[in-house]
Amino acid sequence: MHSFTGRVLVIASLLSASACSAMPASSRPSPSQNSQPGASTPHPEDALAAARGRLDVARMQLALAEKRADTARMRKEKELEFGRAELAQFESSDAPNRVAKSKLELARRRDALAEQEEELAQLEMLYEKEDLSDKTREIVLQRGKRRVERAKEELAIAERESASLESSVLPREKAKLALEVEAKTRDLEDSKIDTEASMLEKRLAVRAAELEVEAAEAKVSAAGSK
Repeated sequence: MHSFTGRVLVIASLLSASACSAMPASSRPSPSQNSQPGASTPHPEDALAAARGRLDVARMQLALAEKRADTARMRKEKELEFGRAELAQFESSDAPNRVAKSKLELARRRDALAEQEEELAQLEMLYEKEDLSDKTREIVLQRGKRRVERAKEELAIAERESASLESSVLPREKAKLALEVEAKTRDLEDSKIDTEASMLEKRLAVRAAELEVEAAEAKVSAAGSK
């Protein structure tokens, strides 16, 4: 808002300068009224050359500003395009694939637990018929029970991760991508308004310089006719 207000003030001053330059020579203050004692009035040809130089500078500044504005606009448009593509890919591919992989991992963990439980049950049935010492039976069965417990723990972790992925992780990532797209969209729109104001300033500066050259040319022409 402050930047825009500043530009308005600059534009107003440029308009004032343009109006002053366009005034007839008879209605402007005479050099003797504004000049300091001892100051000399520049020769009309010198004043014209200086005015033309300022016009060239104003035109170059306008051309450079237009080029930079086009480059910045294209960059911001590409950033917005990439952001939208990333969000679309997340919604259509990345998120569903991660959910599918999470569910597949859950299925594997459930299968692993079922296999460990089956193996433990088989061992228990086997050792009921085998004539082994109590110590050997206890070691083997304890090992099988530990494997079952580990499989249960891994399954519980996988279930929590899968639930968190769908309820919180993926929605948060999607919201972040959507916010980035929104910010890039707003940035592009603001940039267009800012560029429009800046270009108006540059064009007004060029026009003011053109009026100055026209006034200087008129003075040279008037001096030559005397």
